[in-house]
Amino acid sequence: MSRVLCQCLNVTEAEIKRAIRAGALTVDEIGERCEAGTGCGSCRGGIEVLLEERLRARARKPLPAALLDQLRLFGSGSDG
Repeated sequence: MSRVLCQCLNVTEAEIKRAIRAGALTVDEIGERCEAGTGCGSCRGGIEVLLEERLRARARKPLPAALLDQLRLFGSGSDG
């Protein structure tokens, strides 16, 4: 069972993580998607931590091979 992170609106950590995976990049965007952080604001720090964790995880994830192949099409710029 996921813990409730936003007490005012009874929003769980799992719901916030789903909003992040769906593309929310800021606390305000989280609020737009699931209303967390739009009440008293005491959970906004916790939401920031979840956003930072997701950004760090994305930074460690290597680019997909197909994307790397596309990037190689642009070359190094030393062709001429």
